[in-house]
Amino acid sequence: MGFQRTQRAKQLLPTLQKGAAAFLLRLKTLREMFAPALAASALVVSAQNAGAQTRSSTVSSAGAAPGRAQATSSSAGAVQGASGEAPDEPDAGLTFDKIFDGQRTLGTSGLSSLEGSSGGGIASWATIGGYGSKKSMGMAFHYSYVSLTNYTDQNVGAVMGFYDRVEISYAHNFFRTGSTGRKLGIGHGYQFDLDTGGIKVRLFGHVLDKTLLPQVAVGAMYKHDGDAKVIHAVGSKHTDGADVYIAATKLFPKLGLLVDTTMRLTKGNQWGILGFGGDRNDNYYPQFEGSLGYLPSFIPGLVVGVEYRTKPRNQNFTPESNWFDVYASYFVNKHLNITAAYVSLGTIATYRNQTGAYVSLQTGF
Repeated sequence: MGFQRTQRAKQLLPTLQKGAAAFLLRLKTLREMFAPALAASALVVSAQNAGAQTRSSTVSSAGAAPGRAQATSSSAGAVQGASGEAPDEPDAGLTFDKIFDGQRTLGTSGLSSLEGSSGGGIASWATIGGYGSKKSMGMAFHYSYVSLTNYTDQNVGAVMGFYDRVEISYAHNFFRTGSTGRKLGIGHGYQFDLDTGGIKVRLFGHVLDKTLLPQVAVGAMYKHDGDAKVIHAVGSKHTDGADVYIAATKLFPKLGLLVDTTMRLTKGNQWGILGFGGDRNDNYYPQFEGSLGYLPSFIPGLVVGVEYRTKPRNQNFTPESNWFDVYASYFVNKHLNITAAYVSLGTIATYRNQTGAYVSLQTGF
């Protein structure tokens, strides 16, 4: 029995060898046929895997802050080096130096007027207060003191400039009569108070550009006098009033010359200290304001000049006079300006020849 199985196996062995050889030959043929397709498939899979790894890396480094790379724990150092800032720290945001960059040229903010706006002592200029550029803001504060023959006036105020385009100002005047108050019948040392809020807009031009075109601005002021009983007694019609004006200011560096001319519509009596309108006139009429300054090249920061301002005649009781001053102003730096002047204000509340000294300190940025 065993012998028969052995003999049968020997007979089948050649047949099995031929079948195996034929199968291997077929596998070889199939491999050669599908080799290009398999290679292409391998390239596609490899590219897909590479793309998936790239997307995974990007998502892991940017998921916490949309639009900005943020490091994972394993790649924090590399991402921080690429972005230049720590992703987990809050943005510094606006700083004082960004809000008030102080980039404008020294002196282009002007001085501080009695009414709070930037300009000369008695005239409003087309300047925008503070030293902020077109991308930031500027601010200035001032204190002024005027000592006249029969009166004194103290003035405090602030001005803010926005993008070298718009100016907002405020000032308060403390006008004291001293012993003259008793002679006027209103009491020894009587004090008049005047609040003034203003806005100014630069229309075109710049005070320091290279063309002949001046800087031109329009402005408005609202004024409130807190002494209704007295100002009505002297013939004033209103305790509140408004001024509007247009100013043109130009600096000629080569000549060292500053020129300003302003036209104002007002009904203010002594710029509003004695109310607005009167028994003689209660209408708006244009008034002129002009400034002329010289900047000596041998003393940088110094301006010397003159100003002139015409006044309305609204009251019979106390006629007004035009104003005049001669001033010297020194810009120590952008944060400190000192102005001194001789002023001639004519008749105020029946007392003539009101002359004296004017001193003003201004700080800003």
